[in-house]
Parts: sequence; C-alpha cells; structure tokens
Amino acid sequence: QEAGQQHADAVERLAAAGEKHRRSEAALAELEANVERLAGQIDESAARRSAAEAATTEIKVEMAKSEERLSNLRARMKQFEESRQERQRVIEDVRQQHAEANRRLEASRQCMLRIESETADLYLRKESFEAETVALVERREELQRRRNELLPEAATLRGRIRKLEEKLHAVDLAAAEVRHERTALADRFREDYGIELADLEGNTTDEEQNERESVQREIEELRHKIGNLGNVNLEALEELDQLESRFQLLSDQYKDLASAKSSLEKIIEKINEDSRRLFSETLETVRGHFQTLFRDLFGGGRADIVMEDAEDILESGIEIVARPPGKEPRSISLLSGGEKTLTCVALLLAIFRSRPSPFCVLDEVDAALDEANIDRFTQVLKDFLAWTQFIIVTHSKKTMTAANTIYGVTMQESGVTKQVSVRFEDVSEDGEILTAGDDGIQAA
Repeated sequence: QEAGQQHADAVERLAAAGEKHRRSEAALAELEANVERLAGQIDESAARRSAAEAATTEIKVEMAKSEERLSNLRARMKQFEESRQERQRVIEDVRQQHAEANRRLEASRQCMLRIESETADLYLRKESFEAETVALVERREELQRRRNELLPEAATLRGRIRKLEEKLHAVDLAAAEVRHERTALADRFREDYGIELADLEGNTTDEEQNERESVQREIEELRHKIGNLGNVNLEALEELDQLESRFQLLSDQYKDLASAKSSLEKIIEKINEDSRRLFSETLETVRGHFQTLFRDLFGGGRADIVMEDAEDILESGIEIVARPPGKEPRSISLLSGGEKTLTCVALLLAIFRSRPSPFCVLDEVDAALDEANIDRFTQVLKDFLAWTQFIIVTHSKKTMTAANTIYGVTMQESGVTKQVSVRFEDVSEDGEILTAGDDGIQAA
C-alpha cells in the first residue's frame, strides 16, 4: 500500500513534470517566436537605420552642395552687385563724359563761329591787300614807265653836264691864264712904268662892270648846278641793268620759295591730319584693350587713358588713371608697387594686342606680384597664345606652372651663364634651381 502510494505520487509528479515540460516547451516556443519576431524587427530597424543613415548622408551631401551653391550664388550675387555698381559708375562716368562732350561740342561750335567770322574778316583783309597790291603794282609800273621815259632825258642832261663841266673847266683855265697874265702885266707896269693896275680898275665903265658881273654870275650858277648834281657816275646805266637782272632773279626765287612753302604747308597739314586720325584710332583701340585687361588683371576696377590736351593731341601728354577694386580713382604714380606693375602690364599688353607679333619676351614682370595676381597674370597671357608665343624670364614657381617648357639658366662661375635641363620638382619656391653636389643652389 505504501509502495502503491509512492507509485501514485511518482506518477502524479511525473504527470506534473510532463505538464510542466509541455508548458515549458510552449513557453520556449513562444519565446523563440518572440525572438524571431524581435530579430525581424531588429533587422527591419537596422535596415531602416541604414536607410535613414544613407538618407541623412545624402541630405548632408545635398546640404553641403546647397551651402556651396548658396556660397557661390552669394559670391556671384556680390560680384553681380559689384559689377552692377561698376556699370552704374561707368554709366555715370559716360553721362559726365557725354555732358562734357556736349560742352566741348558747344565750345567747338562757338569756336567754329568765331573762326568763320575771323576767316571772313581775313578774306576781306585779303581782298583789301590784293587791291592795294594791284595799286602798288600799277604804281610801280607807272614809275617804271616814267623812269624809262626819263632815262633819255637823264642821259641828255648828263651829256649837257659833261659839256658844261668841260666848258667850265675851259673857262676856269682861261680865267687862270688871264689872271696869270694880268698879274704878270701888273708886275711889268709896276716895274717899268710905276703904274698900279688896281688904280686903273676904278676907271672901268658901267658896261664893262655889268658884263663882268654877268659872267661871274653865270660862272657861279654853273658851279651851283654842278654841285647839286653831285659826282657823275658814268657806270650808272650798267649798274641799273645789273640791278634789274638781280631783282628779276630774286623775284623768281621768291615766287619759287613761296610756292614751295605753300606746298610744304599743305603736306604738313595732310601729315598732321593723318597722324591725328591714326593716333586717335590707335588710342581708342588701346584704350578699350587697356580697360578690359585691367579688369581681368585686377578682378574688377576701372582704368582709363586720358589726354591732357584734347585740342592738340599731337603735342598733348597722356595721363593713366586707375581705380583698383575698392579704391578711389588716382594717378598711376600714387599706386603701390604691385598695382603699378599690373597697370603697366595691362597697358603694355593692350598696346601689344592692338599690334601683336609672333614672339614676346617678358623679363621678370611678375617680380612684384603675389600668387593671386600671378594667377590672373598667367590667365591673361593664355588668352594671347592663339597668335603669340611668350618667353618669360621669372623666379616665380607659380608662373613656371603655366609654362609649356622650362629652361634653366645658371651661373656656376661669375660672369658665365649656361643652360641646364631642369624639372619642375628641381625648382624651389623662390625660383632657384636645386642641383646636387658641391654646386649647392644656383639661381634660375
């Protein structure tokens, strides 16, 4: 009975254990189902997390791109604003230039009116001078005609004068001879007869005295006429012919010189007109290139070439006015060293662009430039490569990066340079060639 009881207890416990085992298996199955469900949820969560991370990464990339585009758009907006302000300033300058041109035009019109008035006055004076010239020529011809008419009379008078002089000379000789004879007779009368002729002169008749006075007056009159005539030049006619020939020769030469002067003045005026036209055209071309290259080299700003005297461009000086970005317009002499260099490079390249050549040599033009300016400088040079090859002497490694071919030049001995092969890696940051051995560092 006790064993039966133990067996029943054991069976009962076994049944309870079986039931417990079944419940455990059911709980285990339920737990396994929960684990599988949770694993699926974990995998789904992990997938969603991965998708969310990918989407987050993509969103971050897009956000970075958007920020970069926003930054670029802001930079472009700023650049457009600066460009708009620059264009506004240019428009304002153009308006001022237009107003100045209108003022100059009005001044030119007034000047033209004044010149036309002066020209009309000059034409009137010219006509007056021509009338006076005609009158003077007619008077000269009249005087020449009267001179030709008086020449025979003058020759006749000269003949009469010669005859009168001969007659006067003969009279003087005869009078001298008479005086000599009278003196001799007076001496003989005094010595032989003791008679003084001076006492007898008082006894002359009135007729003899009148005749003597008449002869004396005639003699004095002839002497006075001869004195008024002066010395007689017997070669006057020959000298007159020579002077007339020389006058005609000099007149012809004067006419030739006047004609040559007029021709030269016309040629000079034509040359000046062509020079003004060519200079104006070239200046406008260079001016446009200079303004474009200045903006390219400075990344903005404005520059101009101004004539000091627009009325006489052949004798006028030239003023370079530059306004780098963010600065006021000023003369080139007030700029810094790098700004002067870039401005001069812009001007030289503007002149070169107007008359390009196959080759151009630039010797250390980038010495005063920083890397940002050198980068813009090399970009500008690349625009010329379609028709020009550049040979640049430089110590800047930044400039060397833009070159197609590099040649090293070193001075191993004082005063002796030679060419060496060089790689870009063999060039230091300051433009020196790094060579192995005892030579050390040699300048490129």
